[in-house]
Amino acid sequence: MRSPNPRWSLILCFGACVLSSSPFDWPDVLGGAWLFDQGSTFGFQPTAGGIRGPAPDWALGGTIPVVRYAVFVEGSQVALAAVSYPGSIVLIGNVTHGGVLLTVSAQLTFKSVNTSVVRIAARNHGPQAVIVSFRVTIENINVTELTDNAVFFSLQESQLSCFRGPAFGEGGLFLSTSYLENNGPKNFTWSRTRISADSLVFTSSNVSAPPLGLISAFVSVEATLRNSSQAGTAIDLNAAAEDAFRRWTGYLESVLVHCDKQDMKWAAVKAVMTLMNNWRSVPGLPDGVLPSYNGYESGFWSWDTYKQAVGMVSFAPQLAKDQLRLLVSARDKQTGHIPDKVDRCGNAGGCNGKPPLLAWAVWEIFQATHDTMFLQEMYIIVKQFHEFWYSARDVRGAGLCSWTQGMESGMDDGVRFMPRYASSVSNASSHVTTLDFWSIDLNSYLYKDKLILFAMAAVLGLAREAQDWKAAAELLLPKLRETLFDERAGFFSDMYFNGSALPVQGCEGYAALFAGVASLPQARRMADTLQDPKKFLLNFSLPSVSKDNPFYNPHGYWKGPTWIDQTWFAYSGLRSYALESKRRGDMESEAVFSRLALELKTRLFSRGRGFSYQDPTPFNEHYDPETGDPEGAEHFSWTAAHTLMWVLEANAPEDWQVWT
Repeated sequence: MRSPNPRWSLILCFGACVLSSSPFDWPDVLGGAWLFDQGSTFGFQPTAGGIRGPAPDWALGGTIPVVRYAVFVEGSQVALAAVSYPGSIVLIGNVTHGGVLLTVSAQLTFKSVNTSVVRIAARNHGPQAVIVSFRVTIENINVTELTDNAVFFSLQESQLSCFRGPAFGEGGLFLSTSYLENNGPKNFTWSRTRISADSLVFTSSNVSAPPLGLISAFVSVEATLRNSSQAGTAIDLNAAAEDAFRRWTGYLESVLVHCDKQDMKWAAVKAVMTLMNNWRSVPGLPDGVLPSYNGYESGFWSWDTYKQAVGMVSFAPQLAKDQLRLLVSARDKQTGHIPDKVDRCGNAGGCNGKPPLLAWAVWEIFQATHDTMFLQEMYIIVKQFHEFWYSARDVRGAGLCSWTQGMESGMDDGVRFMPRYASSVSNASSHVTTLDFWSIDLNSYLYKDKLILFAMAAVLGLAREAQDWKAAAELLLPKLRETLFDERAGFFSDMYFNGSALPVQGCEGYAALFAGVASLPQARRMADTLQDPKKFLLNFSLPSVSKDNPFYNPHGYWKGPTWIDQTWFAYSGLRSYALESKRRGDMESEAVFSRLALELKTRLFSRGRGFSYQDPTPFNEHYDPETGDPEGAEHFSWTAAHTLMWVLEANAPEDWQVWT
């Protein structure tokens, strides 16, 4: 990682730097990753001497335009190095001419969902004026039209109908015919040279950089043309760049204020960047956040969205709410069922569904924002979604629910769903078909749902409903403790309908801690099991199935790797049990729970690739539980979201006062 250069910050901050959380304090946190922002489907990437893009996220491996920005001082080109910062890509360099030092740069930021701004600048640090000119070279571009200061081009379209046509298949690059000299506008001209069918060069007229002054020229890149847009004035484009800087400063300030260690700060900045890079707009609907633009660019998964929203409320509360609104917009309004995923056009799809964590996400957003209107908006939706599970997944009518398949649990190919362990059963009268066991994670989430619905109803003044939810939770709790705890293994597990435990212990059991299902003695036994290095507490973190399982595979998706969300569920629960132990004066149990929770957090940030200071490795989908090496999709949103939860410590411990 390059060390921040104070002189570079002076030119990049537009005279408005905030020294304590400036985006320019954080160069190359994600290396040369793609930059998306403002919900745009079109991204940019630093490259040697230039910036690749705009490129739609469905075509990042194809032929992509490259725009190279050059600054000439007294006729000599200045060498520029590419650096990525939160919210921007910068080409920057220094040159000394005739004893006069100049700092020059080209910085790309997002103005809106479909428009980016590049500010090409030269700051004169010397006592005499210097002649400067700018050059913009465009390569690999499908030109459709040219003017004196603009080029229009075509882009690769999506296969989704809502992203077809000129609105998403055309773009334009516009060079402003005004520039700023010490924030005052002046006019200049550009000349154009066509090099080949897919490349051309624009060169500005010479301008004078005044002593101890700053000059700035502007280019706007519009990736989704809806009309014949123009570049805009230098003042307007400069204001857009300043707005982007202030917006990103706000994001970082919101999370860094909670950090006191450099590695935690690094991870927090990376988490914010990861989540914002996955922000996408949906035509006619609220915005969403992809699990990743690398392999998951087709849509928005529901249980990913729940976790992302909780992680993002600390710095982007409106987007946290909107991605939940997008998800529930596709629900079945008759049954209350929320789909597995919503595609980029807002259509429901995927498998049977995903786990019921909507109530948790809504409540965490309310706790952070105190937005009672949002809570009221979501209460009926959460209530109906909760009731869906008992009408459609309680095959035995026992008040306990089962998954229909591994995909519905979110743990797609987990060991417990292998044919040797799982079969389908049906209820002829209710027409319900599920797997032949009750699932600890599903029923734990539903217990937590009841507690949250109790809290929601109380806030909304629905006293009778609140009491009903509390009574339902208190009625369910002993059933879960008696039915789903495997005394032999000392662990909460799925249970067959005949009362025998599945011979599988995995991350599904962590939900009993997260939801507060375990009694204190049961939680102590779980902690003993979790800290056993032959089973769960491996060199990096907790695996998705115990190491002593014959099908354990550290590279086997849900058959062994560490998933950061599941480890956080265990961690959050352990902290809650430590708090309850302290209340009861049980210092021994408090120490056990606290020590294990601290160990999980410490190992994450010290042994996980990408979590420590100056490691630009992206956050990944899952990790080798032995080494901490990343596996699966890169730039994974829920890993970023749960990393923020750890950094902020805003979501644990929880206190529901429904312990027995």
